[in-house]
Amino acid sequence: MMALIACIRQKLGRVPGLYSLILYGSLVRGDYLPGTSDLDFFVVLEDGAKPEEVLSKLRPVLEECSKGLKAVEVDVAWEWLSNLRDPLNLGYPYKFLTVYQDDFRENHVVVAGEDVVGLLPEYGVDEILPKRLEVILKNLERDLSSGNLKMLHVLAGETARLMAFLHGSSLKKEDVLRKLEELGDGEALKIYRSYLAGRKTEFSEKFLREFVLKELGKIKGLTPRLPS
Repeated sequence: MMALIACIRQKLGRVPGLYSLILYGSLVRGDYLPGTSDLDFFVVLEDGAKPEEVLSKLRPVLEECSKGLKAVEVDVAWEWLSNLRDPLNLGYPYKFLTVYQDDFRENHVVVAGEDVVGLLPEYGVDEILPKRLEVILKNLERDLSSGNLKMLHVLAGETARLMAFLHGSSLKKEDVLRKLEELGDGEALKIYRSYLAGRKTEFSEKFLREFVLKELGKIKGLTPRLPS
């Protein structure tokens, strides 16, 4: 991780319009798996900056410096600085800024610019979850309509992880797996284990659709008992 950060800082230089570049997720958390995990960056733009101009300068550097890590994808999410005062209702409600915000707070490194954690509001689970479930349903419809089986697998894995998280798991892969085993959710275990085995795509579209819808139904039934 430190070599990656040093490389980015050396090659990047000053980027007009960039408020902050943050590395977060599994590489920082310590459960990164080459060939399975994404490399996660969060770009905060100064209000009025042009996203395409900033990202066009960032992406080549991030991809060049991360080649040796064998990430499935170098994921670069971005948001305007002013939207961070309420990411649930302004801009896009990224899961790492809302439902998984505690993990982002604990497992992030500022690569360039300023830290933004102090700007984020803290939400109750009962406030966050309905919008998260809405996003999952929209993504399910999108992936089904496009026939994108790979993204359906990713969405099903995210749904399994969310279920484990809502039952007290951290986002560490081993903790998620342990919690799903405790819950005795056989289908969620199959899906999550296939993800850990190099994101194998071995399930049918029908199976994945029914799994996601069934798990969302369970989560909706669980929400009244969740702490706020």
